[in-house]
Amino acid sequence: MRRTNIVHPAAAAFAGTALGIGVEAGIALLLYADTGFLATVGLLAALALGALAAGLWVGMPEAPHAAAAEPSRLADRWLIAGALFIAAGIFALFWSGSRILGKTGSGRALAVLLLIAAPAYAIGAVLSGINYAPRNKTVGTGGVAVGAALGAASGVLLAAVVLIPHLDASVVFVAIGGSLASFGYWWGRWTVSHSHEVEMDQKVAIITGVGAKGQVGYAIAQVFLARGARIAITDISPGVIELVADLGEPTRVAAIAADLTSQDGATTVAAFVKETYGRLDYLVNVAGGLSVIKPVADTTPEEWHRELERNASTVFLMTRAALPMLRERGGAVVNFASPAALAAPAQLGAYAAAKAAVIALTRSLAIEEKVHRV
Repeated sequence: MRRTNIVHPAAAAFAGTALGIGVEAGIALLLYADTGFLATVGLLAALALGALAAGLWVGMPEAPHAAAAEPSRLADRWLIAGALFIAAGIFALFWSGSRILGKTGSGRALAVLLLIAAPAYAIGAVLSGINYAPRNKTVGTGGVAVGAALGAASGVLLAAVVLIPHLDASVVFVAIGGSLASFGYWWGRWTVSHSHEVEMDQKVAIITGVGAKGQVGYAIAQVFLARGARIAITDISPGVIELVADLGEPTRVAAIAADLTSQDGATTVAAFVKETYGRLDYLVNVAGGLSVIKPVADTTPEEWHRELERNASTVFLMTRAALPMLRERGGAVVNFASPAALAAPAQLGAYAAAKAAVIALTRSLAIEEKVHRV
């Protein structure tokens, strides 16, 4: 299991600051504004952005966490953003020393592109590619908006009052570009080194469908144990008890044979985990399988019900039995479906329908249980 990948407000604020400085520098260069006018405009813009950030913070809704780009691509995004700022700085140097550029339409258009639009586009790309979430903490997309707005406000104020009145705009652009490139390189390396798997010390998981070595359930049990979790494995076959020794961690593995197509079986497993470990953090519903391969016209009602019970009813009953313990700690449920549920092939009608039921059930559960942090 890996950490959630979301945009972090600290990096958003840094990028917003760079954007504010870059855009303010570009406007100042294009307008040739004097120091007093520039400081006044910068202060007003900063106050407006600060007010926007405050409003976002006060009315911030609960937002879903947005997945972001892979850590290995972060440095590239930041380096590109830095390069665009440096390119704007080089153009600003020519703009300051050439009257021709400011008088031609193409020169003015290129100035708007490089001095204002390019920094905004660059930072937008950076923000969409930041990939980081601190341990045991989640940050919504609202926090990113606040961080970006506050950063932009700070950047505008800093540029208008301190930097631009004392430095040439080309120097400001190049400095910001170098800072972005350096920060991006560091941020990318740090994020990659800290995007390792979540440790599960003392966490408890139920894994269903652990029937034999080589099966998906067995492989998942091995991974959970390697991460430090304690697990309860279950299968309809009594042979699941013998797998405890095979997994090599008898002090952190408990096994129980149960028929999860019945409510009694699922309730028994949940009670067993409660008595053995006293808690539950994860439920992994792997139990299921394909046993009917024939056209729907040739599928008997008994075969239809068997596929539904093995693949869908087991998920429903086991999840229902485990929810009280999962709600106590804001646990997680992982349900296994199949590509057949999304694009059902011929002769797998019963199986595809059962796995489609798993997907629909999972979506409904996610909506219902988010109030319980599950």
